[in-house]
Amino acid sequence: MRVRLDPGVEAEAARGNIIGALYTGSVASVVYAYMSGVIPKVTVVYEIPRNFELFPWMAGVLGAAAVCFAVAAVVRVTRWQLALAQRRRARDPQQALLLPPSASHSEALRRSKPDYATFLKSLLVIAAYCAILVAGGAPVVKEITNASDEAVQFTVLAVTAVLLGVLVVAALRMWRRLLARDVRKLSQDASFAEMMPPTTATLSRYRATAIPELKLTFYAPQRVWYTGLSQVTAERNVFGRPPWRIAYFRLFENEVRVRDFVKGAFRECGYVHLLRSAASVGRAELVRARQTGTVGQLFITSDHRMTSALYHQPTEPLSKGRHPIMSIGSKTVRVRDRKGSYPVATYLCHGSYWQRAVDILLSRSDIVVIDLSGFRRENAGTGYELQRVIDRFPIRQVILLADTGSDTAYLETQIRHAWSMMAHDSPNAGTGSRHLLVSTIPIGGARATRQLLAYMYQRLG
Repeated sequence: MRVRLDPGVEAEAARGNIIGALYTGSVASVVYAYMSGVIPKVTVVYEIPRNFELFPWMAGVLGAAAVCFAVAAVVRVTRWQLALAQRRRARDPQQALLLPPSASHSEALRRSKPDYATFLKSLLVIAAYCAILVAGGAPVVKEITNASDEAVQFTVLAVTAVLLGVLVVAALRMWRRLLARDVRKLSQDASFAEMMPPTTATLSRYRATAIPELKLTFYAPQRVWYTGLSQVTAERNVFGRPPWRIAYFRLFENEVRVRDFVKGAFRECGYVHLLRSAASVGRAELVRARQTGTVGQLFITSDHRMTSALYHQPTEPLSKGRHPIMSIGSKTVRVRDRKGSYPVATYLCHGSYWQRAVDILLSRSDIVVIDLSGFRRENAGTGYELQRVIDRFPIRQVILLADTGSDTAYLETQIRHAWSMMAHDSPNAGTGSRHLLVSTIPIGGARATRQLLAYMYQRLG
């Protein structure tokens, strides 16, 4: 199974299907028995004839419904058994690590991914519409609606415009995906890497001899209206504290959550640094690089270029008002800052260097935020970032994010496994216990992050 099943949900669905099969099957049997003369004639006000013309249809339809309910019940019972087996496996930490998350776990990714199906469906709808017009659709519409020629023409033009608009939007989404694929290929091209790159950051082969207990605090912040917040300056953020340097990691394809992140309160509290995805590279940027022969310059491939990029990032806070946030995804995010905010710095790294870039960002950050919405074991990049944070950064200064549809049991299993693989020189190694904050914020609930950050300030003292 690709998803983790809930035994309670599957049992309830199986029960409903069994009841539906028994009910419709019983009614179909009674109708058939009455038609066949097995049951005595019934008189309700008047005698109901056995050869009533609707009886065969009723028996057939109800019998077919009973069969469908029975098949669905068998499927649900099978899924219920699988759910029970998954629950038993979840009690074993090693087997639990291999279990998939629930179906709702990837909701943020489903909202983020443009797919070819949208484009193909749009083409099919438009093709069907054109076929109707070619076959004389306009006269047919006029005859059915008894409308004038002008009304028919207006209707045809309006529908055509709407369908063309749908097609254009779908084509643009697919085009962005193809463009991102091209950039991704370039980022893996060895010819654009440094000839003698620094040693690529790798996870340590040596585990910590003393790994403390990990206590996970699951926190669901609420949207709260704060008063007395300060205007953002170079010295003080909205809470009147020195601005943080925030490193933000997430699944590259999870654009819904990165948009929520930049719309939230994190930029009010400090300078945000994140790695760019291939989808953030616009067509004009790529075309210009190809025309000038500087495609390799798109990517950061060395410590020197990474340090230079960090040094040249703007430090002047943004004034209050509306601002476009670019280079974080396939679309520009427009935000409204009531108290001002700090700039967002993005870095497009080559595939041979991005792990090293993670280390540099960690060495220059006060707070690390990792959004695990939609995360699976197969997401090796985000898995590496999670492990690297545990190995190199104080865990009390880390915030993990998830959306309300995320499978928190699955995430906890993955987090604890990464914790158990802690490197020997990790600042988190030792005795006692450590606390890690996991915040569940709904998709589109960016305003709740202000309470989250206030809570984080309280925890850090």
